[in-house]
Amino acid sequence: MEFTYMVRGADGKEYGPVTLERLTAWIRDGRLTAQQELKRSDMEHWSPASAFGELQPVFSSLAAPVIAPPPIAAASAPAHAGAAVQLKSGASWFYWIAGLSLVNSIMSLTGSGVGFALGLGITRIFDGLASGFGGAGKGISLLLDITVSGLFILFGVFAGKGHTWAFIVGMILFALDGLIVLLAQAWLSVALHAFALYFLFRGFQGCRQLRAAS
Repeated sequence: MEFTYMVRGADGKEYGPVTLERLTAWIRDGRLTAQQELKRSDMEHWSPASAFGELQPVFSSLAAPVIAPPPIAAASAPAHAGAAVQLKSGASWFYWIAGLSLVNSIMSLTGSGVGFALGLGITRIFDGLASGFGGAGKGISLLLDITVSGLFILFGVFAGKGHTWAFIVGMILFALDGLIVLLAQAWLSVALHAFALYFLFRGFQGCRQLRAAS
């Protein structure tokens, strides 16, 4: 999944979307400064370019300082902006999990035979059991799939608003769901569960930083 970025220029206009590679080239050419505001495709708010973890190594590698050292009183501002980006990015994974799980369920119930490795194992169990109960079983299975996916969407909503409990409960349930795909020896799904849990945990860390600073 490749993110794209919108850039707010000095003239107040918005440019993009552009790729991370293009942003890196602009930074090295001096066309994009650390103070300019960016918005990543998984975000709803603008943050300084220096707050994005993927761009910080580029700024630090430049021979000349990109930005003067801030006064001590303002030193926490970039950290807060970085934590906000981390929180939003982590919370967005709940939406990916819910959405791909629903797509997998629809494909399974329609007999498509294909699906995404990143998805809930519990919905696959529901879909597998539904095959033996005809149309009524498929209807019940779809309702259960929507309920479980809706729960993860709610986790995403509350996590995005800075509620640490949503990250904690969501991570616990998703880790337990990972045991299902582990028992099924679906190794790609196991790896993607671990990958998603890593970013969910980073979102949780960003959430804690923001709450500690407020």
